[in-house]
Amino acid sequence: MRRGALDVLSARRRRDALLRWLEQKSLVIPVTLLLFGITIFPLVYSLAVSFHIYDLRQEVLWKFAGLENYRIALFEDARFWGSLFTTLRIGVAAVTIEFLLGLGIALLLYGPIVGRRFFTTLLALPVMVSPVVSALIFRMMLHEKYGVINGTINMLLTHFGLGKEFAILADQRWAVWAVVLTDVWQWTPLMIMILLAGLQSMPLEPLEAARVDGAGRWQTFWYVMLPMLRLAIFAALLLRFIDVIKIFDLPFILTGGGPGRATETISIYIYLNGFRYLRMGYATAMSYLLLILTVVLSTIFIRNVVQRREA
Repeated sequence: MRRGALDVLSARRRRDALLRWLEQKSLVIPVTLLLFGITIFPLVYSLAVSFHIYDLRQEVLWKFAGLENYRIALFEDARFWGSLFTTLRIGVAAVTIEFLLGLGIALLLYGPIVGRRFFTTLLALPVMVSPVVSALIFRMMLHEKYGVINGTINMLLTHFGLGKEFAILADQRWAVWAVVLTDVWQWTPLMIMILLAGLQSMPLEPLEAARVDGAGRWQTFWYVMLPMLRLAIFAALLLRFIDVIKIFDLPFILTGGGPGRATETISIYIYLNGFRYLRMGYATAMSYLLLILTVVLSTIFIRNVVQRREA
């Protein structure tokens, strides 16, 4: 009788412990299941797809191919490397201009200026606009006949006899810079906000000590302010690099990847393979190659910054 009572008591304790554990994990378990459903499972499934020939145009949709998709992309597809080079060219140009403009404007806003809050709010507006809307705005302004930018340039060319009229978005040399211009307009304010926050968080003692020692403005900026801004600069450049290497919406809406393939970024090429050519396996493999490239370049960038900081 006593043994049966002990068994009942032990069962009750196990049940109570289980109920307490479920109460503690009542919020963790749904979040874990949601994370698995929207993140982990798609990653695992897409990775499996990348190792298969998954072509919706063929009768056999699913056929194991191993590393064939990766081999084709790396060693046989010149268009893959061309689109990747276009992405890097647009990204390097855009991020460089954004950083220089952002740093210059942040320094102006850091100094004594009337209406600082107003100008800061005004400059932050482009970041709040959707990239699709930004691309549509610049597509209208760069229209060959009715766009204010393209129309003004053509009017000046005709008036001064400097050359014939041309369409910016239809010219392979200028279409790339149209994408860069749109990206610069939208994301320079992000650079400004990050760098301005870094400037405002700097201690004043080193700046005052530099002035007391007779350092000029340029010397103070180069030898005192810039080293203290290193982390803010690193954060701004890293965020923009990760974002720009997968740029899709701006060139897709502005030019559709054209003229020719002048503005065809790697994301546009992946999109075309997946949703126009219906080569899902190949498109997924290229997506993972892009992910690997982003991780490798980001890791190299982070290590260099950390090593310089420790040195």
